[in-house]
Amino acid sequence: MAMLQTAPLFSDNMVLQRDTEVRVWGTGVEGTTVTVRFGASTAEAVVRNGKWRCFLPPQNAGVTGSLRVSDGNAELCFNNVIAGDIWLAGGQSNMELELQHCLNGEKELASCANPRIRIYQAVKQAVDGDALLKAEQHNGWKVCAPDTAAAMSAVAYFFARKVAAETNVPIGIIGCNWGGTSISCWMSEEQLRRSKAGQKCLDDYAARIGDKTGEQWNAEMDAYFAEWRAWDARVQARRKLDPAVTWETLNAECGECPWPQPAGRKSPYCPTNLYHSMIRRIAPFTMKGFLYYQGEEDWNRAEDYAGLMWYLIDQWRGDWGDKDMPFFFVQLPMYASKRELEAGLANNAQWCVLQENQYKASKFVANTGMAVIIDCGEFDNIHPLDKQTVGFRLALQALKKTYGRDVPADGPVFRKAVNEGGAIRVYFANAEIGLESRGPLEGFEVAGEDGAYYKADAEIEGGTARVFSDKVAVPVRVRYAWSAWGPAPLYAKNGLAAMPFRSCEDDR
Repeated sequence: MAMLQTAPLFSDNMVLQRDTEVRVWGTGVEGTTVTVRFGASTAEAVVRNGKWRCFLPPQNAGVTGSLRVSDGNAELCFNNVIAGDIWLAGGQSNMELELQHCLNGEKELASCANPRIRIYQAVKQAVDGDALLKAEQHNGWKVCAPDTAAAMSAVAYFFARKVAAETNVPIGIIGCNWGGTSISCWMSEEQLRRSKAGQKCLDDYAARIGDKTGEQWNAEMDAYFAEWRAWDARVQARRKLDPAVTWETLNAECGECPWPQPAGRKSPYCPTNLYHSMIRRIAPFTMKGFLYYQGEEDWNRAEDYAGLMWYLIDQWRGDWGDKDMPFFFVQLPMYASKRELEAGLANNAQWCVLQENQYKASKFVANTGMAVIIDCGEFDNIHPLDKQTVGFRLALQALKKTYGRDVPADGPVFRKAVNEGGAIRVYFANAEIGLESRGPLEGFEVAGEDGAYYKADAEIEGGTARVFSDKVAVPVRVRYAWSAWGPAPLYAKNGLAAMPFRSCEDDR
């Protein structure tokens, strides 16, 4: 016989979204009336086809209590519930990177206790099934503390800490991320098929699978994990000798992390899988908005990325029934491995084009914002450890564009370039307070009519930069930080980094 149950996200220590009706849903005995109570608020629903859903009235931020769900025969009680704002933290490994492993992670973890920050980590299963359902039964919300937050997304923690401090609103974070995933993993097949770029994601992965059977994939994965465990053992042994060892040294002495994993239909990297096993297990839980940090895995489809972002945002907002839900994301920082530099790939434009397409998405998709972290990359480490800056700049996006706070959120952005004879003057938006350089003012290049770029000198004049090179008599094109790895010293005087740019998109 069916039993009264709620969706897995309802648990002790949970956050209810403030200032709006809150969906509460689950399963139960056919025909029974389910009553939901939180403080003086109540809502009711009748179980139809084994399912029920109701809406609690809006709650004020900070209201606490127990959420009780009853059908007259059975009652579920969830304690230490608080009303606040909930943000889903999605993406791949840089969103996934844990608080305990970020810069000064042990110190940050030791001081993280905050009863007004709550954490829910979506179960990480690549496909629906019994394993997922069983794991969800043992999952639940946690209050942020040193013994609960070690595996929390570091980016999301620093975002939550800043927003909670500035607004005095409790913050709930739903972690929904998986390292190494393409954007195509987080959308439905139907959504991907709506665009040529999405269809190509499906086709490319299907070609990688070929006629491989499930048994063959299992054998390949066994071999892969054996290789990975051996590599990880070498890394951990080397770190015991020197906890501060750099990734450049680890890669040189231990080898690079085995990647990619073998392709398979039940792999977490198969398009659409995680959308069904993670996103759809959370939607339509009432929330404030989305945070997203992803793109590294899609550098080879950089030209398509702005469009793919549009379809992702459209998918998630549609699943939550709110076409204007805030969506804030991170532009990739610089990155190049030692191997790539030695192979002369530091100026491979694809990484830069992906960054550019992320910016385009932020411009043509309403109610979005992009945190620029061009200055946060680490050489030979695709997982830079400074997540404090990333979370802080994401928080600025939300504070300004969702919470209405008068704070600077966007750093200098290219607006136009005007030739001044032997130089070219670059005008920026968001630079009214002036520009500054942290270190030598490098990273600029100019080109003449022939399109050949040369390193350039630059001078800051208020909120503009005068750029010139003795190798280009009449510069007509300019770009800044247009390389996978290189200097990016330009900032506004408020400390926000200038975004990389090129003045002409038909650069060679």
